Amino acid sequence: MIISNTEYLGVNLSSIPPMGSKHRQMLDLYMSGEVVQEDVLCDKFGRNFRGIFQALRGDKYCHWRFVDIQDENGIIEARQIDSRHLSQDPILDSLARAERRKELKADSFKEAVAGANRVKPSYDEFMEASDFFNELHVNNGLEMKQPEEHSQNRPD
Repeated sequence: MIISNTEYLGVNLSSIPPMGSKHRQMLDLYMSGEVVQEDVLCDKFGRNFRGIFQALRGDKYCHWRFVDIQDENGIIEARQIDSRHLSQDPILDSLARAERRKELKADSFKEAVAGANRVKPSYDEFMEASDFFNELHVNNGLEMKQPEEHSQNRPD
């Protein structure tokens, strides 16, 4: 499939990946407006295509927004680019980007809160494990020393 630059009319130039890059190749697949199956992405970009996809959706390329297409079990089978990116209207394109940016930052905030809420229990569990470790050594009269490095055990 060949994508001309007309598909990118109304799109900020900083959001368009360089020609020939994997990011641009993936975006070009979506710029047709068609649904893109996950299997197609896996075949074309390998099993780790999600990094490329996340870069398109993130800060690096100004928050391209995609619509997930799920099966009856909620598993994502395919995606389609938000039609506002294809409208050639800078305002509609900006609205789609603002919506994606808000989604991304909401997810980031939720993860940060969850991480912050985990600090105290995690610290308590660490201290408990450390106390148990130290107690075992003391009760068994063992010296506490660091394990030897593997490189020291190798024959020359």
